[in-house]
Amino acid sequence: MTKKKIFMVFRLFTGFETSLKKKKWMPEGVPTVYRLLEGIQSQSYLNIYFLTKDSGSTYFSNWKEKKDIKINIKDFNANIYVLAGINYFKKFLPKKLLMILRDFRHLIKIIKYINLEKPDIIYFDSSNVVIAAFIRILFPKTPIVLRILGVCSFLRTIVNSKKLIHNIYRLSFKSKFSTVIATQDGSGIEYWLDKVLRNDVKRHVLLNGVNIATKKKFVDKSLINLKNRNKNKIIILFLGRLEEYKGINNFIDAAILLLKKFNKKLHFVIVGNGSLYNNSVNRIKKNNYTNSFTFLRNIPHKKVMQLHHISDIYVSVNNDGNLSNANLEAISSNDCMVIPKPRKLEKIDIKTFFYLQNSVIYYDITSTEDLIKNLKFLIINPSEINKMKIKISETKNNFLKSWEQRVKEEKNILFDL
Repeated sequence: MTKKKIFMVFRLFTGFETSLKKKKWMPEGVPTVYRLLEGIQSQSYLNIYFLTKDSGSTYFSNWKEKKDIKINIKDFNANIYVLAGINYFKKFLPKKLLMILRDFRHLIKIIKYINLEKPDIIYFDSSNVVIAAFIRILFPKTPIVLRILGVCSFLRTIVNSKKLIHNIYRLSFKSKFSTVIATQDGSGIEYWLDKVLRNDVKRHVLLNGVNIATKKKFVDKSLINLKNRNKNKIIILFLGRLEEYKGINNFIDAAILLLKKFNKKLHFVIVGNGSLYNNSVNRIKKNNYTNSFTFLRNIPHKKVMQLHHISDIYVSVNNDGNLSNANLEAISSNDCMVIPKPRKLEKIDIKTFFYLQNSVIYYDITSTEDLIKNLKFLIINPSEINKMKIKISETKNNFLKSWEQRVKEEKNILFDL
């Protein structure tokens, strides 16, 4: 097979920042992206462009570079470029103007690289859909792939909104892309695609893969110590960005109320980073429950699977769909899962329920009291935790696939263009 030159354009995910700073491949999240990059790097001439999207109330990043940087990562076969965000410009300008200048500069840089390198395929994530739409017009003969990692609240809003920015995004999604690849994350993405894409654009909705769980014992001493320190307690796990829209405040509300009654029986592990990290830690301190929580800000993705094995209950408070990477890994690990009920009117988690049926415990996402009620039931009846673990261990075999299988699906789509 002849190697193709592939350009991949992503926003700068926080899960890649450590790898980029240390120039060593050690991604801490976004397995959907990094697994694909690992899968195609040896079979293509790969250029990766990370565009710093430093905007929005929930934006959080430790990347403060003021200039564009080219980075070579040891034992990773790709040219990697990180394009600076609003820090590239003078700070006295209004932020909205800086954001427009940033995106325009990113577009000009990508056009320049395309003219220099003449790639065979250009692959954009949906945060760069406006740039992708311009590239589609300027380079009509080059296959353009749009990658949608799920439907967040912003993307859900653009369907009927009359705001200028939403109209720009909606118009961009109507571009004649060569193909659109979307993640089946339970967000109702298949229904959303029908509303925003052209009818003649090919689309593929793919469930993400998982690390196939093994019976190997834990190798990380810090996690063994965490388990030993809480060997007589039920460990409840939260995984995700610490942002309002990811439900971290609801989770902590429920945790504090449960600790008032079951303080000696529970320990909570919160894994993730975000704009509410310090706020979350301070809330726990203020309520004098510091010893009942473990916060793990940034950990390698491979270590996450071990965390599932030492936990008793996994809670999702995800408002946008519950077939996310974190939840699929919980399923793969046979976790006792407490997740939001499907919302039929919004088309959210219809597919989640189709896959999981009664192998998880459901609660009303709008009610902290309902979450507490279901967690209380498990705390008072710990034998139910093992029953749910057995149920999910049987159910998962009907739909889970390995990352190797999942990456092969996407590679086949790309290399067939």
